[in-house]
Amino acid sequence: IPNDLPSNMTAKIAVNEGGCWIWTGALNSRGYGCVGVEGRSQLTHRVAYTLLVGPIPDGLQIDHVLARGCTSKACCNPEHLEPVTGKVNCSRTSRATKTHCIRGHRLAGANLITKRRKAGRIERNCRTCQADAVRRHLRKKRGSEREYAIDHRRAAILRPS
Repeated sequence: IPNDLPSNMTAKIAVNEGGCWIWTGALNSRGYGCVGVEGRSQLTHRVAYTLLVGPIPDGLQIDHVLARGCTSKACCNPEHLEPVTGKVNCSRTSRATKTHCIRGHRLAGANLITKRRKAGRIERNCRTCQADAVRRHLRKKRGSEREYAIDHRRAAILRPS
């Protein structure tokens, strides 16, 4: 760890086997390290990047790059950080790159539902799970004595005869 970092930072950095400089001090609610610099709380990865690499270009954010071995938001190794646009940063998140839903269904082809949310964010959902949720809602709404089946190929709700 270089001596260019403030002493209150170097004392709270642990290097792991992947080369990450894990911040062992305070973390914010999103898991990023926080350190007091010039009387203000600042994010450790931004402080380390600024002091060891240079200023963060206007309009860019600092992204933890998984391809460089970074596995933690608490990492402040400048070799694991890259200035990118907000759009690129969001496109690299686990939410944007997930391949399966929480129930194990593949998020691709006809089973993938994409919705544009406020501020342009795109949400990706599982059609199978969505159809199951609709079926459960209808069962609850109309009473459990009536059965409903779902055709997963067309994701349409059918009434049994």
